[in-house]
Amino acid sequence: MKPIKALFVMSVRQALPLRRTIMLSLIQLAPVGIFTLSTANRIEEAALDALVGVAATVLFALTVPVVAIVLGSSSLGVERRDQTLSFVVLRPIRRTTFAATKILAATLAATAINMVGALSLGLAFTIRFGDPLVVWGLVVGVSAATSIYVSATVPLGFLTDRAVIIAMAFLLVFENGAALVLTGLATLSPWRLGVSAFADIVDGAASTAQNYLGALDISWSRTVLIAIVTFGLATMLTAQMLRRRDLA
Repeated sequence: MKPIKALFVMSVRQALPLRRTIMLSLIQLAPVGIFTLSTANRIEEAALDALVGVAATVLFALTVPVVAIVLGSSSLGVERRDQTLSFVVLRPIRRTTFAATKILAATLAATAINMVGALSLGLAFTIRFGDPLVVWGLVVGVSAATSIYVSATVPLGFLTDRAVIIAMAFLLVFENGAALVLTGLATLSPWRLGVSAFADIVDGAASTAQNYLGALDISWSRTVLIAIVTFGLATMLTAQMLRRRDLA
């Protein structure tokens, strides 16, 4: 357990140097700033609609994936580019365990940053209107979406130096472009899955959230299940790539 714990702690520290942590945390304050300015004189029902809109278009569709993509892509990508990965994998840890630990560490680091946005936005609404389910819904939705993005980008970062560019292109061109026109593609959008979980938990959020979900049904359980399955598949894929590297 000591090598695994050491790898996990090292990976979290590597993902969150001080300057990066501050910069990404500041980005996460954008949703609550927009929400506060746009709902200064609104009643609860109108404010909830605005909250769902800001959460969907700014938090879930922009700040959450940006943080997850940056941290997920660098989890193995930095070590591969710096040619230190060969030394790291010499630890007495199975490749599957190694891969799972790296993905879990990157997910925890990205989730910690993304919680700044989720909690600040949720608390801004709860303090004014007293609905704690908003906070819980944002926490669940953001955590699940973050996990899916990180699980997808860790192995991508291992394969190519352009992982961030590829993932950002997927976000902007596919998720925020094609999926808007071809609504059936919404089921392949991680941030929409996060919005789906959020809307399923928060009373009164479903009708407004559906405007952003296309053909995707609202369900927190499905989103969490997809996050778990994606984590498992990413772990197996990354472990296999690490074994191939060992053979090389």
